[in-house]
Amino acid sequence: MQLTEAYAVDPIGLAADLAAMMPRAADEAGIVDPAELHERFVSWTFAGAAAPAPEVKRR
Repeated sequence: MQLTEAYAVDPIGLAADLAAMMPRAADEAGIVDPAELHERFVSWTFAGAAAPAPEVKRR
């Protein structure tokens, strides 16, 4: 929650920072499966990315 709030205006920055931390996190947690690492550390940051953009009214 805190990360989501801290990066509210920069979700791509959040994903990039977490991806950069993955190797260290993998070592500390003992996770060797790349898919599990991605799921736990990066993919959740894009949970709202698939939401449709609001409709824009044109003149």
